Amino acid sequence: MRCLILLCICLGNNLLAQTFHAVPGPLLQKEIQFNQANECYIYFDNPSGDSLQLHWRLIESNLPEDWDADLCDYGLCYIGIPSNGLMSTVYDTIQPYLKLIVQPENAPGATWIWFRVYEEGNEDNFVDVFFSLHTPGTLSTYTQDKTMLRVYPNPASNFIFLENNQSTISLSGVFNTNGQWMWQGAIPAFGRERMEVGEWPDGVYFLQSGGRIEKIVKYR
Repeated sequence: MRCLILLCICLGNNLLAQTFHAVPGPLLQKEIQFNQANECYIYFDNPSGDSLQLHWRLIESNLPEDWDADLCDYGLCYIGIPSNGLMSTVYDTIQPYLKLIVQPENAPGATWIWFRVYEEGNEDNFVDVFFSLHTPGTLSTYTQDKTMLRVYPNPASNFIFLENNQSTISLSGVFNTNGQWMWQGAIPAFGRERMEVGEWPDGVYFLQSGGRIEKIVKYR
């Protein structure tokens, strides 16, 4: 039920313009090392020159039980990963950020952590950002369960098929490099969805389905 509510919210807001964006992009994929504190950053640019204060909210996380993770934002550091927070106000010369400090110790694995970051007083102005982290020798969430949702053709120019090869509904979405949702939908078990992409700008997009991320290339 939580996923369905989230899906409806995203569908209402997925094409709104944003005054800030994630740097270098909304998806951070990184191999983290054993027995150390790994610092993982996603920054936010504010090209408007106006003051900007950002809230953030944790949407989803599958952090392995044996891992420790703490979160810092531009303003505070927390023990663990709280459900939400508020950053300090910045201008265009300063980049606010989210920073995860992840310690896997000796436990191999992968994690997927999803945050929504939005402007103070305007929740419709948001960017979704994703941390996809894995230890050496472990498949990342980018490559895990790749056969469950087939994407073709890729690269694509006019349309893409999403083919669900599992026995449960797949709640999936595609976002651009600014974290804007371009498409979201529910693909039935063993079903197929045709997604029209001919009017999208050429470039790189990301398909999100559960904890899996796959890159899609659009060209004319």
